[in-house]
Parts: sequence; C-alpha cells; structure tokens
Amino acid sequence: MKRILFLIVATAAIIAQSSCQNKAKAEPAPFVAEQTEVDQTSAKVRTIAADLKGQQIFEAIKANYPDQVVLIDLWATWCPPCRAAMKEIDLIKKDLMERGVVFVYLTGETSPLKNWQEMIPTIDGEHYRLPKAQWQNLCESMNIPGIPAYIIFNKDGSVAYSNLTEGGYPGNDVIQNNLEVALSK
Repeated sequence: MKRILFLIVATAAIIAQSSCQNKAKAEPAPFVAEQTEVDQTSAKVRTIAADLKGQQIFEAIKANYPDQVVLIDLWATWCPPCRAAMKEIDLIKKDLMERGVVFVYLTGETSPLKNWQEMIPTIDGEHYRLPKAQWQNLCESMNIPGIPAYIIFNKDGSVAYSNLTEGGYPGNDVIQNNLEVALSK
C-alpha cells in the first residue's frame, strides 16, 4: 500500500514539475483585445500587435514605459512555481513600485482566459496575454525553455538582467539587487 501511495505522489510531482515547461497543451482561449482597468487594484490589461514576433514583443512592451525600469515576468495561471514566485516577490514589490519600477506580467493562451481574468486583480502591475502563436514564437525565438522567467530593462531600454534561457525564480535578492542597480542608472 505504501508503494502505491509513493508511486502516486511521485507521479503527481513529476507531472506538476513538467507542466510548467513551455509544452502546455491547454485549449487556447480568445485573445483579449482591449485595454481595461481591472477592479480596484493597480492591475491593468494591455495589448500589443498580434503580428509582432520574438524581440519585437519586448520592444513593443518597453515602448509603453519610456524612461522607466521594467521587470517582465513570464508566467502562466496553471504554473505553481510561477504563483509561488509571485507571492515571494510581493515582499519587495510595493517599495520597488513606489520607486518607479513597472511590473509587467506576460502570459499566453495556455492560461485559460477565465482563470487569468480572475487572478490578475490580485497581481498589481501591467498584464499582457499573447495569442498562442505569438507566445510560442516568443518562447522559441528567445530560447525560453520554461516559466517562470524574468527580464529587467534599464530606463534606457537596455537589458539589466535576464534569466530567459534558464527560467526559474532567481530569488528576491537577485531581483531586488538588479532592480536597485537599474534604478540608480
């Protein structure tokens, strides 16, 4: 009996871990095409042109925040490590937002629309949900093996930090230190 229970738990852990890779097969939901305020938080839904690819996606997002330090968090609603990282970063987020850091949350249609709409009011920042093909192109062209993944842009638009090709949450110390350096430039 203990063996069966162990096998079930081990299988569930393997499935949960591999589910946060870029290979999600969830049904795509309709693309959100308008910019709207969400509830009473500082969460905002924004969009970019659906024909942009790869680095152009980051360029279009950065263009919305001239002369600001921007952290982009690539995540999904179904990704437990993504959600855990968001809770951890909340410990440093308020102070950084007050100092001018823009937190951007970027996901694709693997995040079911209804789940995404329910979650984002609790996540302060700017939110983008890319169409399936655009999300896949971004991940493939930028060599993003899985999520969560992060990129920080300096005020001048140059890259201050990136773990896009590794993925995973690097921890609050790494994120905060890189944001502090970017803010000081």
